[in-house]
Amino acid sequence: MTSSRPRRVAFRTFGCRLNQYDSEAMRTLLEGDEGYETAAPGETADVYVINTCSVTARADASARKAIRRLRKEYPTAKLVVAGCYAQRAPEEIARLSGVALVLGTPDRARIVEEITAAESEIPRIAVSPVDAESDFLDVPVTDMLGHTRAVVKVQDGCNQDCSYCIIPQTRGHSVSREPQQVIEQVGVLVAGGYPEVVISGVHVGDYGLDLKDSAWDLPRLLRALLAVPGLERLRLSSIEPASINHELIDLMASDRRFARHFHIPLQSGSDSVLERMGRCYRAADFSELVERIAATIPDCGIGSDLICGFPGETEDDFEQTLERLRATPLSYLHAFPYSIRPGSPAEAFGDQVPGDIKKQRVRMAKRLVSEKNERFRRAQVGQRLRVLFEQVKGKGPSAGWSDNYLRVELPGETGITGMKEVEITGLSISGLTAIVC
Repeated sequence: MTSSRPRRVAFRTFGCRLNQYDSEAMRTLLEGDEGYETAAPGETADVYVINTCSVTARADASARKAIRRLRKEYPTAKLVVAGCYAQRAPEEIARLSGVALVLGTPDRARIVEEITAAESEIPRIAVSPVDAESDFLDVPVTDMLGHTRAVVKVQDGCNQDCSYCIIPQTRGHSVSREPQQVIEQVGVLVAGGYPEVVISGVHVGDYGLDLKDSAWDLPRLLRALLAVPGLERLRLSSIEPASINHELIDLMASDRRFARHFHIPLQSGSDSVLERMGRCYRAADFSELVERIAATIPDCGIGSDLICGFPGETEDDFEQTLERLRATPLSYLHAFPYSIRPGSPAEAFGDQVPGDIKKQRVRMAKRLVSEKNERFRRAQVGQRLRVLFEQVKGKGPSAGWSDNYLRVELPGETGITGMKEVEITGLSISGLTAIVC
């Protein structure tokens, strides 16, 4: 790393939109006073930052696989492992060949100094307890490399104690970003050419609870962002059921720039399972909420998360979940087999469900909601939707996402980008086909 050219950094990001944003924040810090350059596709970097997720065992395995592949392909590069897996199991990661630095989630602000300090053959572990992070890490991210839409993180951490989850241990307690900083960043991103901004957080509905000015909550923040000149679309990332109130629903219904899209975790349709999970609602509450949204916001895309095979989940529990899914107007579902997370309360639970049964339940749930998804897509045929078209790799047709979270393609059209109004002409394998109006 003594070349006269600027040092190059590249990122490999796993997991949620929060991790995408965190990678951009670390990239911004590295490109600051230290003068790193982000490697272009195909270029070799001096430093590779692997920003990990640890929501499931599969996520951990994907990160290890990436670390081994990068070590093999770039044996002289410095490998930096950050994110939730790094915070949860730093010693485990440090034992992997080629890892120079393990960086904890509270330590992201020191990435430049820690990379500089990680020069020896012995892996450096810079992982502080999450309790040490009491403030929001505010980095002026001005672009999202390789993305058509921008993600803005407004909240981090979680105060809930779901028994299957380790986010409180890896990201700490809930902390909100100052509203003026959010508003200013959205203004910069919109001025920089991003027509859509996605508002994200670990528990985004808790926004404002820790701020000195208690008048700020999520609906007030969203209203302020909708007033940013030039913003074409505002989208909300995953939000807990208890955080969605009439004010938020009415705001989405009243402003066409607020994407008609809610992602609301259900996790189980059985009240006994929800209680063991430590969730703060019951299945009927979820259904009533989704019904209210569907009645207030026509053609709203409503998705959910489901954990199949939580410890002690019986056949009757799962049948209750399927009945809940049948009766609820969802447009898509992310279903996962339960994965033991070391350090979570559920790690000690008995009555583990066999792996083959968990996988079977995932397939059943996905198949049920896929039929709902097809009906939802079919109902869009003949309608006009606003679609944000993205750069498409390869020779495929131009494609993008509607405000109600449907993938839309333009058969025979290539090179179309940006926000366009289209007329839906039919269904593709998993989305819609359209023509530009």
